[in-house]
Amino acid sequence: MTIASTAIALFLGGGFALAQVPPPPNDRTPQPWPAPSAYKYEVSPDGKTTTVTTPQGNFPPSDPWVNPTNLLPTRYENVKAADGTEIPNTLSSSPEHPYNLHDDPVVTPINKTSPTDDLAAIFKAWHRKGNPGKGDERDEREAYSPDGFSKADLQRAIDILEGNPVSDRVYSGIPMMHYAGSSNLTHVDPIKDASGNVIGGTATIHQVWFDTHIESDTAFLDVRDVKGVPFTINYIVDTLNKGQDDFSPMQMYLDPTAVPGAAIPLVTMDLTFFPMEDGTRTQYKLKFAPGKNFNLTYTWGWRRHPPRVQVTENAFKPVGKSTPLGWEQAVFGSTPRASQADKEAAIAKIGDLAPSKRMWKAFRSLLNSGYNPVVMAEAERAFFQWQDRNSLPDGVSEDPDADMTLFYVDNTIYGRFKKNNFKSEAQPILDKWHTRPATVKVKLVNGDYFDHGYVSVDFGGMRGWENTFHNTLPVGGDGAFFTFGRAWWEMNTPTPIIIPAATQSANPTPSTPPAIDPEIYKNREFWMEENDPEGKRMFARPRGASLKTSYGTTLGEATVILNLNYEPSLRLRLYQFDPLHHEQAIWSIH
Repeated sequence: MTIASTAIALFLGGGFALAQVPPPPNDRTPQPWPAPSAYKYEVSPDGKTTTVTTPQGNFPPSDPWVNPTNLLPTRYENVKAADGTEIPNTLSSSPEHPYNLHDDPVVTPINKTSPTDDLAAIFKAWHRKGNPGKGDERDEREAYSPDGFSKADLQRAIDILEGNPVSDRVYSGIPMMHYAGSSNLTHVDPIKDASGNVIGGTATIHQVWFDTHIESDTAFLDVRDVKGVPFTINYIVDTLNKGQDDFSPMQMYLDPTAVPGAAIPLVTMDLTFFPMEDGTRTQYKLKFAPGKNFNLTYTWGWRRHPPRVQVTENAFKPVGKSTPLGWEQAVFGSTPRASQADKEAAIAKIGDLAPSKRMWKAFRSLLNSGYNPVVMAEAERAFFQWQDRNSLPDGVSEDPDADMTLFYVDNTIYGRFKKNNFKSEAQPILDKWHTRPATVKVKLVNGDYFDHGYVSVDFGGMRGWENTFHNTLPVGGDGAFFTFGRAWWEMNTPTPIIIPAATQSANPTPSTPPAIDPEIYKNREFWMEENDPEGKRMFARPRGASLKTSYGTTLGEATVILNLNYEPSLRLRLYQFDPLHHEQAIWSIH
């Protein structure tokens, strides 16, 4: 059995049953990038529905879960550009060097307390009669009590959400509301030789992983000074409570040699898969191709994907009439954290249905008014919904006719699958799409007070994908389930679909939030048990829905219908995101 067929057998087996498939023929090659003109766009008369039809894939039609005809033979060599030039640092793993793009990382212990832990402690304190301090889930069975109500706790909660300094916490300074991306720009500093020639570059990025979150101090990377040379990023990754996963940044590269005056899609590739444990800081020095090839880095946590994902964009690449950094600055300003007034002006752009903003408003209200069980209940309900981006928060309805409903709010995306279209709440799987043609309907809803965009990207289904096997199971990783690989990517939607901004009503009408779907709880518990083996979990049972909340927002809406004329790759069916505000606005489909 070849390496490729062994890898795909384990990949398909998923740990339950091995499925042998034919190895790819050695002469199978990546397919050309389809020009945007090959895609057909149709817009409904009211402008609300866009139908996009892809060109036909060149690989023979076949169910990829039986015989993946879009699987390419593994090449243990760097990728070449269209002009034949070898691109350095584009081979991430080989049998001789499983971690080809970094040396052994440095691992040290840290305080694993997460933002979720600190916020949960505040809510638990509210439930303690006489403040007995048991600190376990028995506290939440009690009614609210003023004994555990503290204005100092409220200020701490606001500091966590705004990203203000929080003592003795490694996440200190990283906001949990996504209003500050335009200030999170990191420059790759050039390294020069004695003659002043640029021979490399270096930058440092800090990430924190916990629950379903990857939060970072870097949303945008400035690679302009290292366009012609490879460079290194020093990643400092803090794995907090319930953040255990494999560090798996996927790099998307461009080819500036294929079309004069343009940079078109080349490959997307896993840079590493390295297991991380709760309560550790892991420092990596990752090698990258030259800056001229850099599109973005998509860091995903496979154990909770979506929504555990964060993107670092090339700050100054063209996107429509601006750049990724330019779009962010146009909404939130260039210095959204310079003062409290700047901070509040930026936060005002976030929709009021965002669970994070509902918490923030409730904490600020309580800080001014004092103990108020009604406002406390709203904050606690929002806290629960903030933790679950695979469900829709209060105020948003699922479209029963769509395969999925995506809700843009807090500069991120909450998503919900049609119930008969997923296998696991923890990892939504679009099981209806195995072979061409397939039609996928996506309802897009915008709750933020600025425009969002939608694009869909294919990770190798049309152009081909490579699976480079490296088993990390023996050291606690996801190894045989998700492995190193390279995919030749393309855009299913070369032109983004715009979802108009939401607007606030002058006279909001109170409404009663719907009851939480028990099915959500059932699947939540599955993941809580995996990541919380001691069983000390928050919200072990549904809460009542008696709280009345004002929903005065008129939501922006659009619908996308994708006619997909190729077979998906096994790596990922659809990468869906906002190209205008990308860092956290992602909801991808397996």
